[in-house]
Amino acid sequence: MAIHIQMSEEAESQLKRASLRNKLSAILSCLLFLLLGGAILAFAVIYIAKPQQASFVSYKPKKKANAKTTRKQVSEENAVQEEASASEPTTPMLVSNSPNAVPMPIAATAMDMGEGISADAGLGEGLGAGDLGDGLGGGGDGLGSKDGGGSTLEGTFYDLKKKKSGAASGLKAGAENQNAVIEALAKFFTNWNEAELNKYYKSETKLYASSWYLPVAYAKYGPIAFEVGDPKKPESQWECQPAAWLAVYRGKVIAPKTGTFRFIGTGDDFLAVRFDRKTVLDAGYRLPTRWDKANPRAAWVSGAGDGDNFRRDIASGKDKDRKDYKFITGIPGCQIWDGELGGLIAGKPFKVTEGDSYPIEIAISEIPGGKFGFVLFIEDITEGANNKGKQYDLFRTCDTNPDPAKVMQALKDAGCHCGEYKIPFNEDAWVWESVPMD
Repeated sequence: MAIHIQMSEEAESQLKRASLRNKLSAILSCLLFLLLGGAILAFAVIYIAKPQQASFVSYKPKKKANAKTTRKQVSEENAVQEEASASEPTTPMLVSNSPNAVPMPIAATAMDMGEGISADAGLGEGLGAGDLGDGLGGGGDGLGSKDGGGSTLEGTFYDLKKKKSGAASGLKAGAENQNAVIEALAKFFTNWNEAELNKYYKSETKLYASSWYLPVAYAKYGPIAFEVGDPKKPESQWECQPAAWLAVYRGKVIAPKTGTFRFIGTGDDFLAVRFDRKTVLDAGYRLPTRWDKANPRAAWVSGAGDGDNFRRDIASGKDKDRKDYKFITGIPGCQIWDGELGGLIAGKPFKVTEGDSYPIEIAISEIPGGKFGFVLFIEDITEGANNKGKQYDLFRTCDTNPDPAKVMQALKDAGCHCGEYKIPFNEDAWVWESVPMD
């Protein structure tokens, strides 16, 4: 006989209420657990693993002192900026050539100038030690430094006396052979075609320069700087003899302001500047850019006779390629160039827009051998610019300047010193920051 047990209505009601309470309690516990877990996660993300925001650094050249902004004001502003950044890490920063760059730590590198230009010879600073200015790596003075990077132009050394293979090219040093060297250079300077130079011997060492300032030296400085000559050995044992050579610096620069400018300078034997794919300055004792096989002496523009004809052609407008050129004399330290060349040459005016980049090439050459030197200024000739009574601006791609005294001492140490010609310059020049070539 089966026994049936049936729950009372009251008991069944209490059981249902208890079951509902248990379900609600379980749901509430889950919600509280999720909220607590979310709070812990948020705390960890916000206060423990807070992401570091990327800091972008934009390079701005130092203000150029003028009638409204004195050098003292510039120094005070720089001091304020330095104080504001004093709490920042002092890890060396790698600054890109782009207008905006993320700072990145870099490892310190030792500068080695080779046996010919050793640190104990005093050449580290005078012949191109890298110098970190306010964010732009400097390429030093003279022909530059082995330190790449920073705001510099890259220089390549070509020995015209030797083929790419190292065999003799047929071109030789000496005044009696200079016309053949000038003619070879003229083929390159017709359109600055690098292919014309690639058939000649190139040094393995590249130099990086941010200013071009070497008032006087001996021509052997070129091979020594590019490590194809060693002052500790006789010149007959050098890889490249100190004549019939060419150094070309290439890169792009950013205009620091909108306006009209012109380069001013000269070289022994030759200095030329190509800006935005146009030759805007060629100056010196011999101008391959004026080569005429029917009249070789047209390229000779120094001293009496040839030099007089050259200056007369410019003054009369007969030399149409140089109708805007002007001769500038009386700059202290330039007496030798005043007497032999009629002064420094101011080249063709050119216009730029602030922030835009322009390709630039600077060529320096020694033809027969002997003495050697160069200087390159730049002048703002924008309408309304006040240039009266001031020293000329060195053309520079970083915010450091060469020290003439150190340059002279370094030349003495290398056996390349050839006189005390310390040309003064304006130390508040615009900075034409360099960027990589396309």
